[in-house]
Amino acid sequence: MPTPVIQPATDEAANFPYWRRNLQTLPVATLMNSMGFAISFPFLPLMVRNLGVHDNLETWMGYMMLVFYIISFLCGPIWGSIADYFGRKIMVLRAMIGMGFFMSMIPFATTPMWFACLFSLVGFFNGGTMSAQALIVANTPPDRIGRALSRLQAANLMGQTTGPAIGTMLVAVVDKPHWLFWVSGGVLFSAALLVIAFVRETKQLTPGRWRPQWIGSLRELVAVPRIGLLYFLGFVFAVLAAGNTTILSVFVMNLNGGVSAEAGAHAFWVGAVAIGYALSSAIALTVWGRVLDRYDPRRVLLFATAAAGLTQLPLLFLQTPLQLVLTRIAFGLSASLMLPAIVRLLRSHAPKGMDARAISYAASFQFIAMGIAPFTAGLVGPLFGLRAYFALTAALTFVAFGLWLRSEKHGV
Repeated sequence: MPTPVIQPATDEAANFPYWRRNLQTLPVATLMNSMGFAISFPFLPLMVRNLGVHDNLETWMGYMMLVFYIISFLCGPIWGSIADYFGRKIMVLRAMIGMGFFMSMIPFATTPMWFACLFSLVGFFNGGTMSAQALIVANTPPDRIGRALSRLQAANLMGQTTGPAIGTMLVAVVDKPHWLFWVSGGVLFSAALLVIAFVRETKQLTPGRWRPQWIGSLRELVAVPRIGLLYFLGFVFAVLAAGNTTILSVFVMNLNGGVSAEAGAHAFWVGAVAIGYALSSAIALTVWGRVLDRYDPRRVLLFATAAAGLTQLPLLFLQTPLQLVLTRIAFGLSASLMLPAIVRLLRSHAPKGMDARAISYAASFQFIAMGIAPFTAGLVGPLFGLRAYFALTAALTFVAFGLWLRSEKHGV
């Protein structure tokens, strides 16, 4: 049995006076934030097509998503450094209000190029969940951070699951899909109002004058033992969890009979795969979140990474959509602890006054993973099949597991 982590006693009332109320409010606000984005996100191609793009729609969407994630990758650490110097609550509000405003502006786009520019500005303000994580870890007693992060991630997953469902129902009753972006903006603004009204912060600010840095701060962080490896593990998890979403949708259609199957059957199994993963992850994070507070998060991360690799192996030989649903449920139940364990360890390893930046860089590498995963699948799939791509991701996961195991054995 792993050795429980012994935490020193802390005066919660004096050092963390707001953590209980924040833990009641931030998961709800995070759910609304991810749900607001997800309500309209699946319907982006519909609006681009309505603006006149009928040929090469996939190319348009590919470039738009690439630009979106590159902007998120570049801006995330800057927002994180501002949080370290000026406070974390304002960064949560920055993300929700900024994304809500430009989501509300998207329906006014009259050309595909204007649409792409406005969507890119949503990416500029992206990072609400990352900012909420930074606020939680800075304002929660150390022996309760694991449960708090798990609850936050579970709320994020539930928002990602319910958002498309709400969007689908709304599309059935409205005649213009661009109305969904106004709904998204309204939900994001409502999340910001919730944070304004109920979230409080005990500021832990970095002394000195703020200067925008990107490479310098990253160099300082990766010089700390294990932080670079934690970023790599976060990258791998993002590939498996979010980066594979669209790839698995294509894989479902292949397993379900390709173009010969009915569109309704495709939609059912695509939805079942996504919902199976999201619900199993939410359940696992709720049940197992206490593990991070009771046991060494390094060992929790080792277990979760091994589980992530093992649950990729069935993708190499499964034959039915139902088997794929069960595989994603197994991944959610066992591997979803990777992300809160990584954030927990980043908090403990980051130099004093750089915890928000450490978490923001992790989020940036995850954004890049979400863009690289479908790009790589698009290169490998047509030549060797999607199973070859899944073999590549499984191998990458086992490499990450081996590196973390080596760091545990050698204490580096």
